Amino acid sequence: MGRLSTLEKPWLHHIGGSCILCQDGVPDTHDHLFFSCSFSRRCFTIIRQQIPIPWPHRDWQHGVQWASSRWRGKHVVNAAYRSLLASIVYHIWQERNARRFQQRSRPPSIVGRLVVEEIRQRIISVHLRHSVCSLGLYRLWKIPWPVEGFSILHVCTD
Repeated sequence: MGRLSTLEKPWLHHIGGSCILCQDGVPDTHDHLFFSCSFSRRCFTIIRQQIPIPWPHRDWQHGVQWASSRWRGKHVVNAAYRSLLASIVYHIWQERNARRFQQRSRPPSIVGRLVVEEIRQRIISVHLRHSVCSLGLYRLWKIPWPVEGFSILHVCTD
């Protein structure tokens, strides 16, 4: 929604500066941070190497519009993708703030792995009924199926 305090905000112009993540001299804006920034793109590449996430856009605005129309509803896979997108935004913003205010930095590989592990833990923590959809979600996220000898009797109708 464009509410993060990036340096494009009028009340922050006195700070000046460019993107602290990629240091390419590009202004610190929403469109740049998510996902035009080379740092953010590398994080996203790390994530996509682990989880097959469809994301056809490099532009933040079009990407969010695409995701909100594609990943809607209560289906568990769509909920996981929405959580993934929120986690990516959160961790990129946290990395930006850690670099700007605490002079700490992590490489994109670490940030990408943190995002994937966070969503895996979130999926594991939710009690899902035993269904083809749940099994598919666990396979998509490469999570071992927790029930031994489980036979799929319930077909997902979500």
